[in-house]
Amino acid sequence: MRIRSYLALLVCACLLGAYVLEQVLAYRFTSVQTLAQEHSDSLLWQKDLQRIENTASQFLISSDLVIGSGNTYLIFGAKNMGEYLTNELALMQSNSPFSTLTSKIHESLTLVRSINGVLDIIADLPPTKLQRSLSQLLIQYDPISLALSRNIQFLSQQTGMMVKIEAQFLQDEKKRMEQISWVTRIAFFLVIIALWWWANARICKPLNGLIYSSHRALSGHDFEATDRAPTEIIELSNDFKYLTETLFHQASHDPLTELQNRRAFERNLNEIIHDRQHNYFLCFIDLDYFKTINDTCGHAAGDEILVSVARILKDNVRGHDIVARLGGDEFAVLIKDCPFDKALKIATNIKDNIRRLTYHWEGETFHLSASIGVATKMYNSTTTELLNSADVACGLAKNAGRNTVHLYDATKEQSCNKQQDILSVHQINNALDNNHFILYKQNITPLQNSHGGQYFEILLRMKCPDGGMISPVNFFPIAERYRLTSKIDSWVVNALFQHFISHPEQLDDIQTISINLSGHSMNDGELEQFIIEKIVNGNIPAEKLCFEITETVAITNVKRARQFMDNIRAQGCSFALDDFGRGHSPYTNIRELPTEKIKIDGSFISGMLENPLDYTTVKSICDLAKAANQEVIAKFVEDKKTMEALTKLGVDYAQGYYFCQPTELI
Repeated sequence: MRIRSYLALLVCACLLGAYVLEQVLAYRFTSVQTLAQEHSDSLLWQKDLQRIENTASQFLISSDLVIGSGNTYLIFGAKNMGEYLTNELALMQSNSPFSTLTSKIHESLTLVRSINGVLDIIADLPPTKLQRSLSQLLIQYDPISLALSRNIQFLSQQTGMMVKIEAQFLQDEKKRMEQISWVTRIAFFLVIIALWWWANARICKPLNGLIYSSHRALSGHDFEATDRAPTEIIELSNDFKYLTETLFHQASHDPLTELQNRRAFERNLNEIIHDRQHNYFLCFIDLDYFKTINDTCGHAAGDEILVSVARILKDNVRGHDIVARLGGDEFAVLIKDCPFDKALKIATNIKDNIRRLTYHWEGETFHLSASIGVATKMYNSTTTELLNSADVACGLAKNAGRNTVHLYDATKEQSCNKQQDILSVHQINNALDNNHFILYKQNITPLQNSHGGQYFEILLRMKCPDGGMISPVNFFPIAERYRLTSKIDSWVVNALFQHFISHPEQLDDIQTISINLSGHSMNDGELEQFIIEKIVNGNIPAEKLCFEITETVAITNVKRARQFMDNIRAQGCSFALDDFGRGHSPYTNIRELPTEKIKIDGSFISGMLENPLDYTTVKSICDLAKAANQEVIAKFVEDKKTMEALTKLGVDYAQGYYFCQPTELI
């Protein structure tokens, strides 16, 4: 039933209760009014009876004098009183409020008439016969007058008693009316309370339950839909449940493959890492030739292959095993409570099925394979160690020739592979603590018009203990794995501002300084606030700063990336979208993100003169950028022909070894 029906019932019940209350009170009031009117009529009737009683006394006295003493001169007056009594008694008989007295009134009326008859006889007697006849008439008169006197007295007594009874009954009825009035009012109030309780149980309580379930859902619990409520609330509850399940699914699953994403997978790892009752195997899967197919055939083909790989993974595991896409072409499978040989068989079946996966494009057939690393959850291993073990095993599988399943052996590989990672992490932390990083720069050259002033990108190198330099290609993956990239970005920003505090004169010849930000930095609120404080309080004008973020990083959380960029741009800085074209939906990304520049992915630039597909991609990106009012920057420009082709395509800036190699910022 819908809410409006409940409300209609509630209103109708209130109106009906008010109508019943009104009718009860009106009935009791009418009853009291009727009794009061009857009592008033009885009082009037009693007064009339008292008047008749007085007249009857005078009539009997006059009749006694006429009949007993022979005073015939009183006959006329006595007869007149008798006729008056006859008329009054007849009138009272017809209007008597007391039916029990009607017979007595009628009897009294007869007696008065009898006495009048005797008086008529006396009036007709001659004087000579009067005395003799009076004695006989007196014998006839005495019982009649006595009976009349008693009747009148009886009527008076009975009337008085009945009037008192009526008065008492009227008084009791008034009290009863007051009691009934209070009882009905209280009953109506209780009905209102009952209706409120009913409405609360039917409408408000389900709504409160909906709010409670919503708050629990926000805290991470399952949304509990209600099934006993008005139709609108049930529909709203079902919609909320579907919405929360959809949002939870979207937050925990990869939108392309519908597998769990990295966050959900790591959450599952954290849950099982303390399980001592069952054994677990973690398979880390990296596609071997995916980048070649993705770059050659396009991202749509890459997406299709990823979906096919996800289907293979789901078809080759059991129902309670967990499959996830960690990012790009990396997948993971968590095999629960499985013997060692069966876990290896599952991994081998996955490898063999991926190997049989082919893709046809423009007459060519592309084959795919996978390198799979398998790690066993040890008794005291952590989530990071388990992931690292599977990652190391996957790397060894690639080194072994790819299309291989490699089982991580802690006794052999922990000392040589993981120890190198630990050493690298130590070096990174040591470089952060002791300023062993060095800022480099590489000029970005205008191809269309010279704007005056330098435009360069800030690069980073790390000092090696032997005095050499370590490229970010070598230390940055380890920094990403151990969540150190935000600290590195913070060091770069701080070092850059410190440099220009020492060399403020260099700022006059600089047009733009481009600074790279890592993926983790986009979600680091502290780093965002640090950058804003540096811009506000530093000596570098905000309009000279351009922050570069990679397209693949930005699209992982477009909402957060846009918020981060808007907050920095509000200070006057600009943004460039780096490695553009590598993402799955570049045309959507350029519309979603507030950037001013696009840096085309270098893989397209390096092969654009030999590969028509790369050339077409670069040209389409240039056209798209101009339509979006964005400046275009080309990376990896290593020869004059490439520079000239880019100039013809309308590329605004170029960067690469053809112009200059990176140099230390001094």
